[in-house]
Amino acid sequence: MNHEVFKDLVPNYLEHLTSDETRRLMEDHMESCPECREYLEDMKEEGMGRQVEQRTAERKQIDYLKTVRSKNKKRIIVVIASMLGLFVILAVVNHILFVSMWIADQENVDTTIQKDQSSITMTFKSKKDDRYLLAIQNELNQPYTDEIIIYESWDLIPPPSWLPYGEISDQFRDGVSVTYTFADKDTLILNDGKKIKLTDDDKVTVRYDGRTEEIRLKDLFNGKKE
Repeated sequence: MNHEVFKDLVPNYLEHLTSDETRRLMEDHMESCPECREYLEDMKEEGMGRQVEQRTAERKQIDYLKTVRSKNKKRIIVVIASMLGLFVILAVVNHILFVSMWIADQENVDTTIQKDQSSITMTFKSKKDDRYLLAIQNELNQPYTDEIIIYESWDLIPPPSWLPYGEISDQFRDGVSVTYTFADKDTLILNDGKKIKLTDDDKVTVRYDGRTEEIRLKDLFNGKKE
């Protein structure tokens, strides 16, 4: 085997791609040829050097990617934590300003009664500019509204329009109303059109914080509460 053929086969030899016969011929040649043997050793060292460089470069690339991922992970954690913190703050503020309600103090409520032919309307409005009211109507013992609970809530800033209670705030900012319809002073017309005869015991109870007010429906027909 001449030197040129040997040198051409060295790369395959180092990568174990030569046949067993070729490998044996090359090893036999190196036993009698110091030049080719030295060439093989140089190629090994050069190949190992390239591998070391390649592995070093790969480690540097891996370390760089780990550093980038670590920084990105920290940024993501900080962003998520900040968003969660902001969400919690907004949720608390939102609950305080727009959702939380409590039974109103009677001293803070203005009540007016208006008569329009056969309809009598009681309107409840907060005396405070930073509040709005809601009236919860219940039929406890009668087929008509015989209990009204007056609630109030903050109205410091306009709630977002996409919130369902934002429209409630706008709707009741000027007061909340409850209407009764009469056929005459002794007869009440229910929502389904039925009529019931009124007695002196027929009344509506308006509940405030720690206080209640009872109004006879016959008195309500006359435009008064007592």
